Amino acid sequence: MTAYMVNERLGGYGILKHAVKNDFDLAYLAANGVPKASIQHLADSVGMDVKDIIALLPVTSRNLQRYNDVDLLSNVVSDHLISLADLFSIGVRVLGKEYFLDWLNNEIPALGQEKPISFLRTHAGIELIKTELGRIEHGIFA
Repeated sequence: MTAYMVNERLGGYGILKHAVKNDFDLAYLAANGVPKASIQHLADSVGMDVKDIIALLPVTSRNLQRYNDVDLLSNVVSDHLISLADLFSIGVRVLGKEYFLDWLNNEIPALGQEKPISFLRTHAGIELIKTELGRIEHGIFA
Protein backbone atom coordinates (compact mmCIF):
# COMPACT_ATOMS: atom_id res chain seq x y z
CA MET A 1 0.00 0.00 0.00
CA THR A 2 1.40 3.36 -0.97
CA ALA A 3 0.38 5.82 1.71
CA TYR A 4 0.93 8.84 -0.51
CA MET A 5 -1.36 7.53 -3.26
CA VAL A 6 -4.10 6.60 -0.79
CA ASN A 7 -3.75 10.00 0.87
CA GLU A 8 -4.32 11.72 -2.47
CA ARG A 9 -7.32 9.53 -3.37
CA LEU A 10 -8.99 10.29 -0.02
CA GLY A 11 -8.50 14.05 -0.21
CA GLY A 12 -5.17 14.71 1.45
CA TYR A 13 -4.72 16.85 4.52
CA GLY A 14 -7.52 19.19 3.42
CA ILE A 15 -10.14 16.49 3.98
CA LEU A 16 -8.39 13.98 6.24
CA LYS A 17 -7.06 16.63 8.67
CA HIS A 18 -4.17 14.29 9.33
CA ALA A 19 -0.79 14.02 7.65
CA VAL A 20 -0.44 10.65 5.93
CA LYS A 21 3.20 9.78 5.30
CA ASN A 22 3.33 6.03 5.86
CA ASP A 23 1.33 2.89 6.61
CA PHE A 24 1.28 3.73 10.33
CA ASP A 25 -0.64 6.91 9.51
CA LEU A 26 -3.09 4.88 7.42
CA ALA A 27 -3.58 2.46 10.30
CA TYR A 28 -4.26 5.43 12.57
CA LEU A 29 -6.87 6.75 10.12
CA ALA A 30 -8.51 3.35 9.82
CA ALA A 31 -8.76 3.02 13.59
CA ASN A 32 -9.91 6.57 14.27
CA GLY A 33 -12.11 7.21 11.25
CA VAL A 34 -11.97 8.89 7.87
CA PRO A 35 -14.27 11.87 7.19
CA LYS A 36 -17.35 11.16 5.09
CA ALA A 37 -16.12 13.70 2.49
CA SER A 38 -13.40 11.19 1.55
CA ILE A 39 -16.02 9.01 -0.14
CA GLN A 40 -16.90 11.77 -2.60
CA HIS A 41 -13.24 12.62 -3.14
CA LEU A 42 -12.41 8.97 -3.92
CA ALA A 43 -15.30 8.76 -6.37
CA ASP A 44 -14.20 11.98 -8.10
CA SER A 45 -10.55 10.93 -8.25
CA VAL A 46 -11.40 7.73 -10.09
CA GLY A 47 -14.34 8.99 -12.13
CA MET A 48 -16.98 6.80 -10.47
CA ASP A 49 -20.39 7.76 -9.21
CA VAL A 50 -20.41 8.18 -5.42
CA LYS A 51 -23.37 5.77 -5.22
CA ASP A 52 -21.20 3.05 -6.75
CA ILE A 53 -18.51 3.63 -4.11
CA ILE A 54 -21.08 3.59 -1.29
CA ALA A 55 -22.45 0.28 -2.63
CA LEU A 56 -19.01 -1.25 -1.99
CA LEU A 57 -18.83 -0.08 1.63
CA PRO A 58 -20.11 -1.96 4.69
CA VAL A 59 -22.69 0.76 5.42
CA THR A 60 -26.05 1.73 3.93
CA SER A 61 -26.49 4.93 1.97
CA ARG A 62 -29.36 5.80 4.30
CA ASN A 63 -27.03 5.59 7.29
CA LEU A 64 -24.48 7.81 5.52
CA GLN A 65 -27.15 10.47 4.94
CA ARG A 66 -27.06 11.15 8.68
CA TYR A 67 -23.40 12.14 8.51
CA ASN A 68 -22.01 15.57 7.70
CA ASP A 69 -18.97 15.67 5.42
CA VAL A 70 -16.63 16.26 8.38
CA ASP A 71 -18.08 13.45 10.52
CA LEU A 72 -15.80 10.45 10.93
CA LEU A 73 -16.85 7.08 9.59
CA SER A 74 -16.60 3.94 11.73
CA ASN A 75 -13.29 2.11 11.80
CA VAL A 76 -14.78 -0.73 9.72
CA VAL A 77 -16.01 1.61 6.98
CA SER A 78 -12.81 3.68 7.13
CA ASP A 79 -10.62 0.60 6.78
CA HIS A 80 -12.61 -0.59 3.77
CA LEU A 81 -12.48 2.86 2.17
CA ILE A 82 -8.70 2.97 2.61
CA SER A 83 -8.41 -0.48 0.99
CA LEU A 84 -10.54 0.66 -1.95
CA ALA A 85 -8.42 3.80 -2.36
CA ASP A 86 -5.30 1.62 -2.43
CA LEU A 87 -6.82 -0.73 -5.00
CA PHE A 88 -8.01 2.14 -7.20
CA SER A 89 -4.55 3.72 -7.07
CA ILE A 90 -3.00 0.46 -8.23
CA GLY A 91 -5.64 -0.04 -10.92
CA VAL A 92 -5.21 3.45 -12.35
CA ARG A 93 -1.42 3.09 -12.30
CA VAL A 94 -1.50 -0.30 -14.06
CA LEU A 95 -4.33 0.22 -16.55
CA GLY A 96 -5.02 3.95 -16.69
CA LYS A 97 -8.22 5.51 -15.39
CA GLU A 98 -10.51 4.89 -18.38
CA TYR A 99 -9.44 1.31 -19.00
CA PHE A 100 -9.45 0.47 -15.29
CA LEU A 101 -13.10 1.56 -14.96
CA ASP A 102 -14.02 -0.51 -18.02
CA TRP A 103 -12.04 -3.49 -16.68
CA LEU A 104 -13.83 -3.31 -13.30
CA ASN A 105 -17.20 -3.60 -15.01
CA ASN A 106 -16.48 -6.33 -17.56
CA GLU A 107 -16.47 -10.08 -17.15
CA ILE A 108 -12.91 -11.35 -16.77
CA PRO A 109 -12.01 -14.95 -17.72
CA ALA A 110 -9.37 -15.19 -14.96
CA LEU A 111 -12.12 -14.38 -12.43
CA GLY A 112 -14.49 -17.07 -13.66
CA GLN A 113 -16.28 -14.64 -15.98
CA GLU A 114 -17.16 -12.41 -13.02
CA LYS A 115 -16.83 -8.63 -12.98
CA PRO A 116 -13.98 -7.42 -10.75
CA ILE A 117 -16.25 -4.86 -9.11
CA SER A 118 -18.38 -7.68 -7.70
CA PHE A 119 -15.46 -8.72 -5.48
CA LEU A 120 -14.86 -5.32 -3.88
CA ARG A 121 -17.30 -5.61 -0.98
CA THR A 122 -14.83 -7.65 1.10
CA HIS A 123 -11.14 -7.36 1.96
CA ALA A 124 -10.53 -10.86 0.57
CA GLY A 125 -12.10 -9.76 -2.71
CA ILE A 126 -10.03 -6.59 -2.81
CA GLU A 127 -6.87 -8.66 -2.32
CA LEU A 128 -7.95 -11.01 -5.12
CA ILE A 129 -8.37 -8.07 -7.51
CA LYS A 130 -5.00 -6.62 -6.43
CA THR A 131 -3.43 -9.96 -7.29
CA GLU A 132 -5.01 -9.89 -10.75
CA LEU A 133 -3.77 -6.35 -11.31
CA GLY A 134 -0.29 -7.49 -10.26
CA ARG A 135 -0.45 -10.26 -12.84
CA ILE A 136 -1.49 -7.81 -15.52
CA GLU A 137 1.31 -5.45 -14.53
CA HIS A 138 3.85 -8.26 -14.92
CA GLY A 139 2.42 -9.53 -18.20
CA ILE A 140 0.73 -12.65 -16.90
CA PHE A 141 -2.62 -13.48 -18.51
CA ALA A 142 -5.43 -12.10 -16.38
